[in-house]
Amino acid sequence: MTSLYLSQLRLMQLSDSALPIGSTAHSFGLETLVAQGELTVVDLPQFLADYLMEVGRMEGLFCRLAYRLPPDFVADWLQLNAQLSALKLARESRAASATLGKRFLQLVVSLEADPRLTHALNEAITTKTEIHHATAFGLVGAILGSAEELTVLTYLQQSVACLVSTCQRLLPLGQKQAAHLLWQLKPIIMKATAQSEAVDLDSEAMYTFTPFLDLASMQHPTLATRLFIS
Repeated sequence: MTSLYLSQLRLMQLSDSALPIGSTAHSFGLETLVAQGELTVVDLPQFLADYLMEVGRMEGLFCRLAYRLPPDFVADWLQLNAQLSALKLARESRAASATLGKRFLQLVVSLEADPRLTHALNEAITTKTEIHHATAFGLVGAILGSAEELTVLTYLQQSVACLVSTCQRLLPLGQKQAAHLLWQLKPIIMKATAQSEAVDLDSEAMYTFTPFLDLASMQHPTLATRLFIS
């Protein structure tokens, strides 16, 4: 029981939006949508619900598959990262995911002296393979001994929490409104997590269709003024 609580405490720390990996520097295209007048506070509940059921479901799948890797996991884990890179069409969002993933794993390696994580990080750097946040989180969750379902739920919770925090800086979204929004999204997080269990890498259900968001990410570098990197 003590070890279970310890792994959960560690997972809670690693899912904190204040974790020093640079999450607050990325909007994943939201800044462009707001600047173009395409995203307002009124739109947020449906927009974030759709995001979870598309991007969240897919990333939940990769987080889950990373969790399930066998003991000799490095080659398969690198392949998972490469596949996720191929599915992220917008360079800006792909680079943001890879930046967060690498920094996340580097931080965990500095906190938890586990040779398996160190080896995975070094191999990714050597082979120049992008490390995505979802696959890094799933791998770390497994090695820390957290439950698989809790690991995926926690990953999606912190992902959408970061987006809500981004919206607070871009839109007139107060703290109470943000809290209500996150509370309302909990069933959607659970639904996306459940659907990530039901698909695999050979299923069409794993692919996302988010042209609106992808185009916004691609257009982000052209904004006259920017608060975020992506």
